[in-house]
Amino acid sequence: MKLHEGAGCRVVYLFIFLTTCACVLTFYRLDSYLAGPSWYTVTETSPLSLSMPDGNCSCSVGNLPALGTNESNVATLSCHCNNSTADRYLRGGVGSVTLIQFQCPVNPPIEVEKACPPSVHTVETVEVEKACPPSSHVVETVEVEKACPPSSHVVETVEVEKACPPSLHTVERVEVAKPCPGVPWYAEGKTWHSPPKFPSCTMDACFNYSRCDNMTEPLVFTYDLPGPPQRSFEGFNKSKYWTDDPEKACLFFVFLDTKYPWPVKPYNLPHWNGGLNHVLITFADKWELRGPPSGSIGNASIMGTILYQTTSRPGFDIGIPLPGKVHLTELQSVHPMKRKYFATFRGTRYLGAHMDGAFRSFDSFREMHNGDDVIVVTTCNQITNNGLRSEHPELGVNCDEDGELHAKYEFTDLMNATFGLAPAGRQPASYRFIEVMSAGGIPVLITDNYVKPFETLIDWHECALEFPTSQMHRIIPALRALKEEDILRRQRNCLRIYNEFLKDDDTLTEASMRALKKRFMGVFPNFAQI
Repeated sequence: MKLHEGAGCRVVYLFIFLTTCACVLTFYRLDSYLAGPSWYTVTETSPLSLSMPDGNCSCSVGNLPALGTNESNVATLSCHCNNSTADRYLRGGVGSVTLIQFQCPVNPPIEVEKACPPSVHTVETVEVEKACPPSSHVVETVEVEKACPPSSHVVETVEVEKACPPSLHTVERVEVAKPCPGVPWYAEGKTWHSPPKFPSCTMDACFNYSRCDNMTEPLVFTYDLPGPPQRSFEGFNKSKYWTDDPEKACLFFVFLDTKYPWPVKPYNLPHWNGGLNHVLITFADKWELRGPPSGSIGNASIMGTILYQTTSRPGFDIGIPLPGKVHLTELQSVHPMKRKYFATFRGTRYLGAHMDGAFRSFDSFREMHNGDDVIVVTTCNQITNNGLRSEHPELGVNCDEDGELHAKYEFTDLMNATFGLAPAGRQPASYRFIEVMSAGGIPVLITDNYVKPFETLIDWHECALEFPTSQMHRIIPALRALKEEDILRRQRNCLRIYNEFLKDDDTLTEASMRALKKRFMGVFPNFAQI
């Protein structure tokens, strides 16, 4: 019995000795680990954590500076070990102690855009079983067909009452996580229904009015980088609005369209100041082709041909037109009821089910052509189309036939029409808009989600007609139903609008400045005379 007691004591003493050694080793491992050059990492989570390589101890850092600031605080490191003996040894039995202090610089976070990943979830309504109490009524979910333009059907959910006898089960609606949705059904094949979203801005929140004090006209400084003034703004430095002194400027124009294939970074401009009083100007087909990340434009406003109803900021952003490649003013004197054609279009088809402008390949567009007074002819001969056809010949259905018909008609001849179709192409805007008006025609817009040019200056409903791409089958019947006096009135208004706002570069520049001045809503009396 004594032998066994002696052996038991030796085992206990050995256990105490090994435990003590483990504690000492743990301390020195921690001390050595903290002395290393890269024992911690600054991240966006707080508190930071530190684990020993063998997992015996873990440490946390407190008193961190707030993210997004340039503060440099003294952080506190507190450690805890899984082994209770080591824990008492390190902590001294009275709670966490400060083992080391260090300066912890934190860089402000960088904001970047990212697409909604597949792992993001939203809310979806599903059906689950639910016990139904006696003598009550519940709601049953049933599915019925609902017409969905232009030719497909979708399922609509409706609610009806259903008697629920005792002891049966019915369904109830609950919300569960579901993968991040893609394009909504109404935007299928219409990528401009999901355009980039700009920061929420209004004139009162994102504009420095004091820069415009004591001016008879708003002075504008134009950057030569990333691109010089373009298109209708090429002669802007000869206008009464231009100044070469940024200190005197009320507005700063930034022209985004450059020959470089990557988007510009206007926040690197010398007078950017968070985008205050800056106007970003673009004629590009898509914002992402020329514009910076939409969330990075700060307080700047947009003046462009690619503004969308779902994301534009009324009273802050301004729609401008594509200038038009030809102006056929010699046709303006032709009476609208005595023109050669009733309605016409000659242009490019766009292939691919989900490409911008693909509706030009729809039967409802092509079938407007009757070979008599309505001429709608297209060609697939375009660089993007040619590449698609070589890889996917099935996309080129009717292309050869359409090309032969397209070659039979001259563009100038077809502009002698009462109505000129102006379908959207790579963007909701169309060169044909101004071209039709230049020839004295009435423009018929076929587009979705489009902010028309100078909407604060022009009452477009007095001139143009506009049809969603899903309603093209209605166009010709609607035009034929118009009364002659309505057609004459619209044509007169279109000519007036064209000559006042759109006829040449000088007129477009003046219209752009009038639209900018109208944003001030009379704050500066000199600017109110528009």
